Amino acid sequence: MGGVTFRQAKPWDGKAILRIKQAAIDNIDEGYNATQLAAWRPEECALTEFKRAIRSDCFDVLVAERETDLIAYGVLQRPEGRIDAIFVHPDATGQGIGRSLVRQFESRAQMHGTTELALVSSLNALSFYESLGYEVRERTTREIAGVELAFVIVNKELTV
Repeated sequence: MGGVTFRQAKPWDGKAILRIKQAAIDNIDEGYNATQLAAWRPEECALTEFKRAIRSDCFDVLVAERETDLIAYGVLQRPEGRIDAIFVHPDATGQGIGRSLVRQFESRAQMHGTTELALVSSLNALSFYESLGYEVRERTTREIAGVELAFVIVNKELTV
């Protein structure tokens, strides 16, 4: 993970965050078919939503940066005690960046008095979250752009 720094996202990071999510979804090779991936992949109009989350007091949006390039991001929704997103650019996977984002969000949640953290995992990321101590709570589907996608809700009790 050499040369990677983490910081709070800024509104001007929105386009890079969008590109990370698009690249990560484009690289998924298990659990979803091409129609599902196309529905899930955000369009340019999602920039407004990303910027809203970055500016909101309810969300902690962190980015991982190598030199001047953003390579990953994550979103913690503090009031709900939920990680809403962890996406790592395919060129930076397997380097501990996603793991670091999750751990940072766990620490932040604990500082805010959260005792249990939940997240909605994609099928391809489930084993990653299980390796971090998250347990399956339920399987669910979500409709995105008229297409059903399967996800898994996982949670973890946070210890102090």
